Amino acid sequence: MHILEVLELTRWRVSGESGAAKVLGLKPTTLEARMKKLSIQRKA
Repeated sequence: MHILEVLELTRWRVSGESGAAKVLGLKPTTLEARMKKLSIQRKA
């Protein structure tokens, strides 16, 4: 899953200059919505 790969690459940072949203070309809120829809959560 592409989103998971990018999240791991960015150490689960969603927003900001080095965040996954920026890498994927999405707004942070859009990425968060897709993560929720796909039930993607960081494992403890």
